[in-house]
Amino acid sequence: MLSEKLGVLPAEIKERLGKINKHSDELTHMINDMLDIARIESGKFLMKLEPLDLRQITESVIDLLGPQLKEKSINIQTHLPPELPLVLADKIQIQRVLINLMGNAIKFVSPSTGQLRISSLESADTIQVDISDNGIGMSEHDASRIFDEFYRVDNTINQKVKGTGLGLTLV
Repeated sequence: MLSEKLGVLPAEIKERLGKINKHSDELTHMINDMLDIARIESGKFLMKLEPLDLRQITESVIDLLGPQLKEKSINIQTHLPPELPLVLADKIQIQRVLINLMGNAIKFVSPSTGQLRISSLESADTIQVDISDNGIGMSEHDASRIFDEFYRVDNTINQKVKGTGLGLTLV
């Protein structure tokens, strides 16, 4: 109906259908997240490991989140060296982790003054990707619970931001 293949819709109906479509997509996403958590906890979550270029994946996630970064005028700095070795990982899961971490940073920085920094630290057999921002931060108590299912920090900014409390659980 939204594509108007069956005929032109009145603006009010089109707007309502758009909202229904958006909310159903959000519910589907939340249900898929909950199913993935259940699979992970039961040990039935399969990963497709392949050599990946973290720089390339990070750049594609930045492109994906570009509209949100632009809307809030967030300055993003990427400090991933060109010689960063390939990592053996599941591409979809690495993208999900980066989207969730960067998405959270975008949600909680101030428009126009927000800054996001992506860097890496390489050791003998691991590569650590750090995502930092100049947002409001959180207490030690909240930091110790951010990976708990459905946990959301209780503050005035968080009350204005949509979320399920599942994003960091999946990270």
